Amino acid sequence: MKLAFLQEIYRSPGPFATVYLDTSADAEDAGKAVGLRWRAAREELAGRGVDEAVLSSLEERVGQHRQETGRRAQVLVADRTGVVFTGEMPGLPSELASDEHVSYGPLPHLMPYLQAREPRLPHVVAVVDHVGADLTVVPAEGEMSTRTVEGEDHPVHKAHSAPEELQKHHQHAAEETWKHNAVKSADEITRSAEKVSAEAIVLAGEVQQRKLVRERLGKGVQDLVVETDAGARDRKAAVEPLEAKVDEAVGSAVSARVDEVVGLFEQERGRHSRAVEGWQPTVEALQREQVQVLLWSKSAHDVSDLSTGPRASQVALDERPLRDMGVEEISTAPASAALVRAVAGVDAELVLVEPGSVELTDGIGAVLRYPLAS
Repeated sequence: MKLAFLQEIYRSPGPFATVYLDTSADAEDAGKAVGLRWRAAREELAGRGVDEAVLSSLEERVGQHRQETGRRAQVLVADRTGVVFTGEMPGLPSELASDEHVSYGPLPHLMPYLQAREPRLPHVVAVVDHVGADLTVVPAEGEMSTRTVEGEDHPVHKAHSAPEELQKHHQHAAEETWKHNAVKSADEITRSAEKVSAEAIVLAGEVQQRKLVRERLGKGVQDLVVETDAGARDRKAAVEPLEAKVDEAVGSAVSARVDEVVGLFEQERGRHSRAVEGWQPTVEALQREQVQVLLWSKSAHDVSDLSTGPRASQVALDERPLRDMGVEEISTAPASAALVRAVAGVDAELVLVEPGSVELTDGIGAVLRYPLAS
């Protein structure tokens, strides 16, 4: 997953208070239970030195959800400027220890959230017909948006009862209108996909128009398209088949990306050129801003803390390398928190791999942007 959506957090000065809170609404007394959990979290944070302004800003966001019912959880991050991040999960991360439900330190504690949240692949869903398109744009984080593209609505139908010459004229005119409208739809799909760095485009709707639209998409997004016969711009059309196809496409894209990265890592590791593994080589590659993709396994817990400087790439196993770089402001942060900031800051990608799915020294490794110096 790309972590660009987290970059804004790290522009805040910190230190950061991070709260993981069970806010499930699956019982009659759910509101009371959430209040009690928040009170305990608040007391814990206050005991760690978090000031009242930060606590109040967090409290204002507790229980604010897009999902209204069932099992759910929030992660909230705040510093003295206010709440800088909110996220939702289907439940508390299973690997989150009880003493990690709240934390306070130089960096937010976001790896458990990234591991637990449902796959959120940035993507665009486009339902097209001969007149236009209805788009749903889903970013990596935050609210999805919808927009409509309306092209020319005349002539869009071929004439079948007119004389042959007139039929040909109407047919040509209608096809030209389809092409014109396809350009408008394709341009908007391309813009939307590029804006959210989409990793999939689900193209639905009228068969002929799908072909025209796909042919006119920008070169950088054509390969992202998954087509489906489900869905239509008609408001009476059933939405469930299209939603199922979207879920399938997103899930498939996530799995395919993990497999692709693992395959690339193993290939480059065999060549000893564009892959590293283990804590020391991986952290050093982050210092050089050389990491293209960081592979992280849940088994990567041999190192508990890392030394960090003000910049995302200023990360090391201890203070000495940072001192040698001339870094004066050095802090100590949980290793996973430091890695998340580094990956986001150097515009790399984080891929979470299951233990045993790939042999990975210390449970951590990276595919590099350029080969190691020989």
